[in-house]
Amino acid sequence: MSETVAVGRPRDGRIDEAVLAATRELVAEVGYADLTFRAIAERAGTSVPAIRRRWASKAHLVHEAVFPSDSVTSTSPGADLRADVRAVVESCLEVVGSPAGCRAIPALMGEMMADHALEEELSARLMSSGWESLAARLAQAVERGEARPDVDLGLFIETVFGTTLVAIVLRGRDAVDDAWVEGLVTSIVDGVRAH
Repeated sequence: MSETVAVGRPRDGRIDEAVLAATRELVAEVGYADLTFRAIAERAGTSVPAIRRRWASKAHLVHEAVFPSDSVTSTSPGADLRADVRAVVESCLEVVGSPAGCRAIPALMGEMMADHALEEELSARLMSSGWESLAARLAQAVERGEARPDVDLGLFIETVFGTTLVAIVLRGRDAVDDAWVEGLVTSIVDGVRAH
């Protein structure tokens, strides 16, 4: 009687989390250019080969560390369209305005612009990371008569992310305060509201 033997070990989620946390900490401390797998491995208590088995490149690792799969869509649904939009804007600001986000995003954008395949891969990862829940919220807003049925989800996401990123670059993180958030929320809600 032969016995089937599983090939390889299951991936250890604790290592993944330790590496992602170490990456966020280190990119905030040293920036993207000086970030190394060796430093990440030391901080995470693992090995460089273990990291390389999990992520194809530094860009892939930093992208996942800075933009967790539920980073912008993990908030609970609000009572109305305005509450939902505000939750998304605040979540985006938390990611983009974080120390890791401020140091990593410009470098990631540079790498993505220089490598079309990387751009497609990382953009697809970001767009597939839970946006379904945001689409469902917008659909509910349409059903409640709060939003137009022709709202473009991609344009909505680009507006929130792009505006937040540019505001942090031009104004500085400290100037992007609650009044700024309220202004952006009002602009977006006015733009998608059913008339």
